[in-house]
Amino acid sequence: MSRRGFLTAATVVGGGLVLAGCSNSDSSAVKDLQRRLKGQVLVPADPKFAEANLPANDRYESVIPMAIALCATPEDVQTCVRWCVEEGVQPVVRGGGHNYIGASTTTGLLIKTGAMNEVSVDAKVGTVTLGAGALNADLLSALRGGALMLPIGTCPSVGVAGLVLGGGIGDNSRWAAMTCDHLESTTLVLANGETVEASDTANPDLFWALRGAAGGNFGINTSLTFRLVEIPKPRITVFGMAFSGKDAMVAGWSAFDRLMLSAPNQLSGFAAVTNVRPLGADNKPAARYAAPFPTLTIDGSYQGTQEEAREVLAPVINIRATDLIMGELDYWDAQINWLAVGDMPKHGLEECSRFTSEPIPTDRLAQLIDRVLAAPGGTEDANAEVRLMCWSGGQVNQVAPDAMAYVHRSGNHLLRPAVWWRNQPPSMQRDLLDWTADTFAFISGFTQPGSFQNWPYSEQKDWQQAYYGTNFDRLRQVKQRYDPRNLFHYAQSIPV
Repeated sequence: MSRRGFLTAATVVGGGLVLAGCSNSDSSAVKDLQRRLKGQVLVPADPKFAEANLPANDRYESVIPMAIALCATPEDVQTCVRWCVEEGVQPVVRGGGHNYIGASTTTGLLIKTGAMNEVSVDAKVGTVTLGAGALNADLLSALRGGALMLPIGTCPSVGVAGLVLGGGIGDNSRWAAMTCDHLESTTLVLANGETVEASDTANPDLFWALRGAAGGNFGINTSLTFRLVEIPKPRITVFGMAFSGKDAMVAGWSAFDRLMLSAPNQLSGFAAVTNVRPLGADNKPAARYAAPFPTLTIDGSYQGTQEEAREVLAPVINIRATDLIMGELDYWDAQINWLAVGDMPKHGLEECSRFTSEPIPTDRLAQLIDRVLAAPGGTEDANAEVRLMCWSGGQVNQVAPDAMAYVHRSGNHLLRPAVWWRNQPPSMQRDLLDWTADTFAFISGFTQPGSFQNWPYSEQKDWQQAYYGTNFDRLRQVKQRYDPRNLFHYAQSIPV
């Protein structure tokens, strides 16, 4: 039996395919892949390799692939998967590279789809088709100025494929639903190297799984077609407010939490507290001016007029908001210039989450504020925060939990502790990660057991049920059918 034949016949051990993998010195195999691709193949000796390998979360930048395939076409992706099976190498796809637990990094073959970022809008039928590497920024650019939109996240550099496969949530989800709720069809390369379509009529069980099971489980998606949503109003209201001093912070946070549990779907936003101490935080403020630290901020949007927004938000505004900004913007200007996250420097991060569906007790909110203020760091280069993301509920919860793999159709908010660092020693990183673990254990005592799979947490022990709930067993059955030898896998992937 040839080496390729032996590796192709590898057995399943412990639920995962045994992948011996060719070494970096096996240049003949890599050269063979390069000859078969329209795109480019990089090896560690190439000058562009290090930059091409950098993930968005530099916590995983030390994971070095044996080669990087810069795919130019769907056929390139198919060739890469077949080559990986032949050579016994693990294939891992990367679009935007934002996976929180490093699932878009590998010591095998890194398959990058960034060049496949075409976006085609068909306004007449109300659909948009994207290549595997299209980012949120590419989609926004193609749709901007038109009457149709797709609910996506708030980070322009995130890949749309990774976003939708894990559900896809953002500031527009309460009135326009999840990104996955609008997926009509997708083309992907399976573990056997076959390219198939998945939709309600083609491979419907696979299509069910792809809408919420997270990427890297069943194959590599090469294109996605979505049904677009009509923008209800050409102008919307955006707002931001702040509360200073612990008592006001707790009162404002609790008021916003309770309001959003029954707010109209047109209202969306989040509350946040951070331990970053701004300049002058230790100075005594002038008379009638609030202390600059600590502060709770609340930001969001309302699909309507400023007068309507002010009336809806009155229960929160009336609780001594120390700062309030509110105004109407063109819908697209609001998405890009107010709601979108700006470019950030290279950094490491860790996040975790739990869904909530009832008001958080005020004593728990006070304890959360204390936890944040006592967290390590406290600078722009090392910090911790907690956010209450009020992006669920509304139209999100109008879909049955078993209609697709995305099961979280009863939670209203996501409570999300997070840490962030750049250019920090290992000791600071460990302290921040320990704070995350301790805070996750704390919030798990008063929240729902569900967690958001697009914000995976590396230390989450109950991830199977937390991410997928009652849909987990069915997901495993789909995995057994389409990837029985577990070619596509990572630490929290669907097992066979």
